[in-house]
Amino acid sequence: MKERLLEIAETAVKMAEKLGASQAEAYVGQSRAFAIDAENSAIRNAEEKRDAGIGIRTIIGKKIGFAFVTTLSDDDVREAVTMSVKLAKVSIPDPDFVSLPSDDNSYPTVKGLFDKNIAELPSEVTADMIIRVIDASKQVLEGRDYAISAGVQSSSGMNAVVNSLGISCSGARSSILLYSSPIVKETDDQTESYDYQLTRDLSEIDPEKIGENAAHLTLKLLGPKTIEGGEMPVVFAPLGAATVIGHGFAGAVSAEEVQKGRSYISDAFGDTIASENLEIVDDALLTAGLGSRSFDAEGYPAQRTSIIEKGVLKGLLHNSYTANKDGVQNTGNASRPSYAGLPSISTSNFIISPGKGTLDDLVSEIDKGVLCRNTADRPNMTTGDLSAMLYEGFYIERGEIKHPVKNTLVGINMRDLLQRISRVGSDTTTTLAMITPSFVVESATVTSG
Repeated sequence: MKERLLEIAETAVKMAEKLGASQAEAYVGQSRAFAIDAENSAIRNAEEKRDAGIGIRTIIGKKIGFAFVTTLSDDDVREAVTMSVKLAKVSIPDPDFVSLPSDDNSYPTVKGLFDKNIAELPSEVTADMIIRVIDASKQVLEGRDYAISAGVQSSSGMNAVVNSLGISCSGARSSILLYSSPIVKETDDQTESYDYQLTRDLSEIDPEKIGENAAHLTLKLLGPKTIEGGEMPVVFAPLGAATVIGHGFAGAVSAEEVQKGRSYISDAFGDTIASENLEIVDDALLTAGLGSRSFDAEGYPAQRTSIIEKGVLKGLLHNSYTANKDGVQNTGNASRPSYAGLPSISTSNFIISPGKGTLDDLVSEIDKGVLCRNTADRPNMTTGDLSAMLYEGFYIERGEIKHPVKNTLVGINMRDLLQRISRVGSDTTTTLAMITPSFVVESATVTSG
């Protein structure tokens, strides 16, 4: 399959050059996804999706064309190439475009990206996982009024990137997600939570642990209360930290956002923007990392990039376009949703270096404050202002968690948040967005009511 995808991509690039493109790039993708959703042990939905297609980017001078098709048949690929070249000929020149990436470096070897057991996972094994995760939640919730949603999603695939400047690479990947999401009702109080595991290694999946954790987390959220607001410390557990940093800060260090003046750290490169306790890297070479890869979505070699060292902003994330525009080294952070999109910029494995202490240790040091386990809110990327609702939050008093909170917001500017990180824990957790331990922000505005 690898050779077949590369052959299709190479043929498309040569065809584009014959039609007049000065540079051309083909991105080919093929994937399979399987998902089962269940509620209270009854299967609600099961589906399998297979997808394959090719995206063609062509350059004529500084004019860029792009087209894609959702098949890999010779006629459809030829049509996509022809359309891409036509669009390039009539497009408006981009004065900042310099070149597609070239084959100047060798590709690193990154282990653990593909698990054959996930790619060939039988449906009966998938169903058994769901039964086990639901049963584990049920055992914790026995005797209560509850409902449990659960599901498993597995995906596998291969992509290939070829361009006219010597780039030619391909790779396979796979992953699996298992989750449990209980809802518990007690008198007039109803609450829900969830736990999940997302990994590239099937042997790491632990349905019983996921189910039990999800149920315990849900029970902890019963009986929420409002609290007296004010300036106070906020402890961010890994899931909350991943939203605030993984989305709220990772997006700010995209060179595209900085170049367009849409980032709240646009003028801060080389400055001390965070506490000396904070160190962040973007590491695409991590073994079995969810964001790991040997090459990015333009076929450029992946790497490890330092973002913050002892509070100093050391690096931004680049693809070939932004790197050429700034005259700096490409960091290999080009990304695409699929073959159907043009490259943008995203993180690989965005990692906060661990410090010392568990989440319980961090909580024990707080006289009065709140714990943010989860929030879905992100900052304004231009101003950095954050108003985060604590969807799963707790009130801390004299070093102990007293009760869950409701209608409670944390307000702070991201520049202040980064500067006020006074403690970083050692309880590193991999989330959907990043790899992070808990951390403490020494002061933020908390409102509740």
